[in-house]
Amino acid sequence: MGFEFSEVFRIKENLVELSKASHRVQLKVAQRIAQLAIRKVKKMTPVDMGDLRNNWKYDVIKKGETYIIVIYNQLEYASWVELGHRIVIAGKTVGWVEGRFMLKITEDEMQHIAPNMWEIEIAKEMKRIFGN
Repeated sequence: MGFEFSEVFRIKENLVELSKASHRVQLKVAQRIAQLAIRKVKKMTPVDMGDLRNNWKYDVIKKGETYIIVIYNQLEYASWVELGHRIVIAGKTVGWVEGRFMLKITEDEMQHIAPNMWEIEIAKEMKRIFGN
């Protein structure tokens, strides 16, 4: 029983290529998740004039070996719709409007989807690099 040194060298080269490709794959998956999250949060956002729905944005930030997805809405009242707010009439609180939690619900859903998306993309890349 023996082995060819060239096979070990080829495996090493494939592993180096996989390491380089993993960064590209992680960025690709992070961007897909962010785009999916934006679509979902927009669908869940209540519409009056459409400003709140149309102002959802995202950034993908790389910190060390980690990609962070930041989803935000710069409209001042976005957090009030998300988390809820008091109803004040003549200086007195007369009620409460429940939050819609469209961003929180979307974030929870993406937490479940992300590992599977990443696994699928890495498997595709491994198949491409290592073959069958």
